[in-house]
Amino acid sequence: MLTDNKKEIPWIQGAFQNTLEAPNNAKGQWYINDHCILVDSSDQIHWFGITNPYPEDGKLYGPGSHRHIGHAVAAHPFGPWTMREHAFSLPDGTTENIGACFVVLFGSEYRMIYTYNEAFHFARSDDMDDWQKLPEAGFLDLGPATRDPCVLQLDDGSYLLYGTSAVYADMSAIVLASSHDLIHWKTEPPALISNVQRTCGALESPFVYRRGEEYYLFLNFSHRQYQETLVFHSRDPHYFDWNSPVCTLFAHAAELFDWRGQLYITHCGIEDRHWSKIGAPYGLWLAELQWAKPIMANNEQS
Repeated sequence: MLTDNKKEIPWIQGAFQNTLEAPNNAKGQWYINDHCILVDSSDQIHWFGITNPYPEDGKLYGPGSHRHIGHAVAAHPFGPWTMREHAFSLPDGTTENIGACFVVLFGSEYRMIYTYNEAFHFARSDDMDDWQKLPEAGFLDLGPATRDPCVLQLDDGSYLLYGTSAVYADMSAIVLASSHDLIHWKTEPPALISNVQRTCGALESPFVYRRGEEYYLFLNFSHRQYQETLVFHSRDPHYFDWNSPVCTLFAHAAELFDWRGQLYITHCGIEDRHWSKIGAPYGLWLAELQWAKPIMANNEQS
């Protein structure tokens, strides 16, 4: 069988650098976790992500501990960053949770898909500062513990929405839905089915990156190792094979973004103090990402 000579292997160039601390700038008091990056038409970089104070000593996160989606902007990937008002905040005393989000440009406005009480909810904004919920979109439940959205636009203008859940033969999976307007959604077969038995959060933070006609799924396997990201390749963004990972990278909730011709990969920190024992970092971290062709055996070279 010939090696796929169009498939490439991503690799991290150099060390990750800390670029953004939590909103109150008190290291060790608040954390930054799952996030997304959007570069606007003026090359300004927008970060949106989970940010909250750590639970009290001796307590783990639970109902009401995920209350904020933060927003920050920078003119350069490594800052300085300016914190904006939170995109969303739940009231003190709530027992509900708000989680990971993904922001896309849709025509002349912006749309946000965010996790809220184990389903996807939707919002819009004209400027990425003032967000309004989209009641006409309702919510999208793609299975138990639906969370961690990623949106990919296809050539025909339609969108694919990836998330994590446990929906197929009691196995953890990357679930999938499609839409033409980011309001009405059609459930698709899972984009990836693992051999990991159903458990909340076994697979986290899917991110699909298109490189030419090839697609790469970056998937956090944090319940095996907090900073383990598996990378899968496919020519069909609807399907990735769990049994054929391309490589492993060491980052948590990794996202990719291009800024002035350079591709960057992100990495973020911990949401419980006990994770610090394994060396997980505080804040948001960045590194440059490069691509390499796989090495072929002599009898596989064309």
